Amino acid sequence: MKEVKAEWDEWDLKDGVKDDQVTYDAFYNGFMSVYFSCYRCEETKKALQALDMDCNGQVDWNEFALYLKWALRQHPEIDTKHKLIDVAFRKGLIPAMQDEVING
Repeated sequence: MKEVKAEWDEWDLKDGVKDDQVTYDAFYNGFMSVYFSCYRCEETKKALQALDMDCNGQVDWNEFALYLKWALRQHPEIDTKHKLIDVAFRKGLIPAMQDEVING
């Protein structure tokens, strides 16, 4: 989890402020593009909406960390940063986003 947080911090600083929040663009480029091939597609919007639990237009570390912690608890055999992110997306976020409805 520390390795993911270190990578998160790099993306967090892209806007010049370390506030544990990243823009949707930064989160997509840093973490999501492997799983979602189109930034502006409905599936990507659903995933971002599922992550952005406080609906502030950004992804907070605590929002992303929730999926990471879940992945570690459900799959204690995870031993790399890449496996952790993969399980968080494939078995956590992607199923969760199926309940999201995009407005407008």
